[in-house]
Amino acid sequence: MDSRVWAMYLRKVLKPQVREPTVLLLDNFDPHVSKEGIKIASEEAGCVVAAIPPNATSTVQPLDVGVMAPFKRHLRSLWLEEDLIEGSESEEDVDLMTVPAQKKRLVMIHRAIKAWARITPAEIRRSFDKAIPQ
Repeated sequence: MDSRVWAMYLRKVLKPQVREPTVLLLDNFDPHVSKEGIKIASEEAGCVVAAIPPNATSTVQPLDVGVMAPFKRHLRSLWLEEDLIEGSESEEDVDLMTVPAQKKRLVMIHRAIKAWARITPAEIRRSFDKAIPQ
């Protein structure tokens, strides 16, 4: 994601959903906390914008660290497995520029479903260990 995509998200997705006073809590990703991003969120979308403290992601966004990281690892692993399998059976390389976008999206959706199935309940519970004081 870059500033252009973030601005489009704020204007086209978030703004139409904001109907009451809303606090938009952001991580410290540059496009999120840029002057332009904050201005769009506050002035155009009508949100009160607050950023979480730096280096606090694992505490305030435990699923980002504890679940999304393994999920992304599983996605990469599945992609490599698929690439190795397809590469070994294929007589010629497939030009990805000629594969329709709809087919690419469908392959990615199926890969995401398989990757999510590899996330265990224990991984989800462990992701909250640091966030919830004992």
